[in-house]
Amino acid sequence: MADIWVVGTSMTMDRSGPLVRADSITHLMASTEKVVATQIGSDDVITLVHQDSVGHGLRGPHPVPWDFHLALLAKLPEARKLAQDSEEDLLLFPSLDDNQEWDWSVMTVSELRNG
Repeated sequence: MADIWVVGTSMTMDRSGPLVRADSITHLMASTEKVVATQIGSDDVITLVHQDSVGHGLRGPHPVPWDFHLALLAKLPEARKLAQDSEEDLLLFPSLDDNQEWDWSVMTVSELRNG
């Protein structure tokens, strides 16, 4: 079974966002500005989504839904089901849809790199 990684957004153009294994996240918190997480064994706070992010094609500010951390949890079962049959790790990443609404997308590493 493949691992599932959450791709955080970066606030700078020359740097990619953090990668966090989904099964290592122990704490999530959301506001209309951002979604943050902590990992098992660490007190470091990792920003997964920020309204002003520039990474992954996002252009802000786009207020983050107050429950976007719950949307991440709702997307995890879909990613887990896909991971069962995948030999390649999967990425969950925040994106804006065609209506400029926040959503979590699931892709393989090669789909994201080649897409």
